[in-house]
Amino acid sequence: MKMVPHLYELPNLKYIIKTSLYILVTAESACILTAETVNLAFFRQAMWLSMPLGLFAAAFVVTAIESYKMTRTKK
Repeated sequence: MKMVPHLYELPNLKYIIKTSLYILVTAESACILTAETVNLAFFRQAMWLSMPLGLFAAAFVVTAIESYKMTRTKK
């Protein structure tokens, strides 16, 4: 939280914001799509299954994007 007031001073702020928004939108979309697909597949009887699967999909998207970035920068 100490860094928040000083974020504007970072030289690559535009890239950080763009990447953060991309990850947020992608993960949120994966979460919603997974939860709704499970709801439709089980005719809204599997709320206990759709929420954990949606969160898992969102976490997987974030992990996949970060892993891709790490392997790309190591080359």
